[in-house]
Amino acid sequence: MRDPLRSRLLALDRCLVLLEEAQLRGQARVDAPLAINLRQLLAEAGLIPDHRLEGRRTDRVLDDIFELQGQLLGVDEEAQAEGA
Repeated sequence: MRDPLRSRLLALDRCLVLLEEAQLRGQARVDAPLAINLRQLLAEAGLIPDHRLEGRRTDRVLDDIFELQGQLLGVDEEAQAEGA
C-alpha cells in the first residue's frame, strides 16, 4: 500500500472511530463539533464532503465512510492490476 493511500485510509479510520464513539455516547446525529472534526479528517484524506454533515444520522455517515474506504481500496487494487 502506498503511503498517500495509507494516510487517506488512516484519516477515514479516525472518522470511523469518532462516529463509533458518538454512537456509544448515544448520539444519533452529527452535531457541530463532530461535523468540524469529520470535515478536517476528510480534508486530510483528500476528500471534500459533497453534503452537509451536521444533523445527519451517525449511522448513515458511518456507511458513507465505509463506502469511501471501499472506493479507495478499489482504486488501489485497480492500479496494482494495471501495473501487473
